Amino acid sequence: MVLAVTFLAAAAPEVERRPVVTVKPPAEVSLTAGASSEALIVILVADGFHLQANPASEKYLVPTELEIAKSSDVWPGRPVYPPGRPYRLQGASSDLTTYEGRFEIRLPITASARAKPGAGALTGKLRYQACDAKSCLFPSSVPVELKVAVVASKSSKK
Repeated sequence: MVLAVTFLAAAAPEVERRPVVTVKPPAEVSLTAGASSEALIVILVADGFHLQANPASEKYLVPTELEIAKSSDVWPGRPVYPPGRPYRLQGASSDLTTYEGRFEIRLPITASARAKPGAGALTGKLRYQACDAKSCLFPSSVPVELKVAVVASKSSKK
């Protein structure tokens, strides 16, 4: 299948006024040293737009991708992406797999056994390419910050 994609060199004034993709600030993740937990990253896509799912339907498409850097004692696992929804471009012979509206990415978080109690943050970005029914914007990203608290285990409290 050959698919012609038009990139918008300059965003339309309407798009500039409101973000196409928003990441809701995730709830703080609390975990003990040597333990794992999970963060829930909620993404909102503006009406009329869709993002390519992960994995993307075709190799040439830009998948939605969450990239979070590890810290010295707390690190992220591999993100768990939701299944995409089928989306058919006008004139196309097959569906693309996309995200629209609200969707969630689950991110495992692990604290090393030597992690000391305290609060910190993991930072990164959500990389995506937003498209509407006629064209695609240039690939972009939004920052993501995840607050993490390592708490003392009950057995270490006296």
